Amino acid sequence: MGSMGRVETPAERRRKGPRFGANFMTVLEVSRDLVCLCAEGVVIDVNSAGISMLGAGEGEAVVGRVFRDLVGGDYAGVIDDLLHLKEIEDSAFPIKIIRLDGTASEAELQIHPARELGPAHAVVTARDISHQGHLARTARHSEDRFQALVERSMHLVLLCHGGRIGYINATGIGVLGGSDSSQFVGSPLSEIFAGEYREIVAADLSALLDEGGIMPMRLARLDGSVFDAQIKATRLPSRGAAPEYMVEARDITGQIRAVAALRHMNDTLEQQVAARTRELAEERSRAVEARAFVESLLEAVPNPLWWKDVHGRYLGYNGAFRELHGIDATEWIGRTMDVTVNPDFAAASGLADAEALKERRRVQFEARLHVRLAEHLDVVVSKTAWLGRDHNAEGVIGVMLDITDRKRMEAELRCLATTDVLTGAFNRRHFMELAGAELDRARRHQRPMVALMLDIDHFKRINDTFGHPVGDVAIKALAATCAHEIRHEDVLGRMGGEEFAIVLTETDQDGALLVAERLRLAIAAIRLPTDQGIVAFTASIGLAERLDGDSSIDAMLSRADMALYAAKRSGRNRVAVG
Repeated sequence: MGSMGRVETPAERRRKGPRFGANFMTVLEVSRDLVCLCAEGVVIDVNSAGISMLGAGEGEAVVGRVFRDLVGGDYAGVIDDLLHLKEIEDSAFPIKIIRLDGTASEAELQIHPARELGPAHAVVTARDISHQGHLARTARHSEDRFQALVERSMHLVLLCHGGRIGYINATGIGVLGGSDSSQFVGSPLSEIFAGEYREIVAADLSALLDEGGIMPMRLARLDGSVFDAQIKATRLPSRGAAPEYMVEARDITGQIRAVAALRHMNDTLEQQVAARTRELAEERSRAVEARAFVESLLEAVPNPLWWKDVHGRYLGYNGAFRELHGIDATEWIGRTMDVTVNPDFAAASGLADAEALKERRRVQFEARLHVRLAEHLDVVVSKTAWLGRDHNAEGVIGVMLDITDRKRMEAELRCLATTDVLTGAFNRRHFMELAGAELDRARRHQRPMVALMLDIDHFKRINDTFGHPVGDVAIKALAATCAHEIRHEDVLGRMGGEEFAIVLTETDQDGALLVAERLRLAIAAIRLPTDQGIVAFTASIGLAERLDGDSSIDAMLSRADMALYAAKRSGRNRVAVG
């Protein structure tokens, strides 16, 4: 062993770079990246992927060309030095590949010396990154739209990671008495709460996140002052161990003061009514005068207000209540909510009545109320028991606040966070979340499941010929056709650009092939009228069935994506199985 030469280790061979045999182009023919061999900067061989990337029909159209003429970008000026091996660049660098028709695409290029094949020989590899760039720009655009909506919100909005604040909108900065987001970003979320609420959030953040609904809490401004607010915490999809969530808060100090004032008014009213009743025999005219005063007072309240006896029968209601339901002053007197409003609202109201009568305290709940002309409102209802002369509960008084607009805004925020703005399909993030959940369910119960990847063939031609607005119409038509052809329980998502993904639940490969073929034919039948004529297009579809070894949805989508590219290479407008 001592007389023999030392054997070079694999690590040493990797540091020296790749070594190329005479048949390396045959081996790399399966690569989806451009691979070509150059001598003195001139192309002498190129693989099929390179012929396609350069827009050539055959290799002879590329062989013999000076490779420097096929690139643009920041590195174009030093390509000759790199190809003649005067300089060595170890890492890939960004360039533009110039196709034979003059168009360009973004790519990452790397040049490997290949002296073993001849002097000044080099192997050039290039990977097309145009699609990744388009996806990144689309994602940034969607994020910018969502952030603009949050910034214009009338309420405080926080985005948090773990127990700390990562973002606060302009309204929130003002509500908390700050002047700049740096006063809050990075701080513990618990710091914005007051008193015992601060201790609760600091000790057990999960209690806030698991609550789900709207919670009344107290917040603290930077100057130490406190105010009442309604809080809602919403979990967001997160990859790490620490939870990510959105916190929304609305200052309800004014509403609480109004309710307190109404309660005080009611207490005062009861005292006045009791006093007038005791004096009825002596001064009947004064009692009539007092009744008129009470009625005027209730009529002046702008929100719907009503009062009932202990059996739930209406005793009276104000003008705002009558206007809401389109009734007159006596139409509902003596009737109960069971026969006057929708069942869900009546049930919630009955439970609140019982609690208010038993606990002798204010009870609040949210519900949906159906009113005349099939209209419905989201409302907050506050109720309290009213007492008679002997201080026993005589019935319940209620007041209603319309929160329909706020509910609508919450729904719009949820929609923007989960759906694609152009097509209405699920956006990539929400699709991956739903698809992952379906995969977990299929694995647990050993049920079949199939993923499809599809996009529009020659979509760039549509944009170049008819313009991007028509391209957007084509994408919307594709999404609408897919939504029409699949079942409600299947999951459709826009992955970016003209590319979509579909998860078919409870479906094996044979059934999925029938669905995919039906989709392909339906898409091919789409006709879009434009000023420049009728636009028609086809789509290629890749299909991948769930395998026992699939631990994540990414594995299925990767196989479906490879099948999609196989369909493209086979001539497009067809279905391929991965």
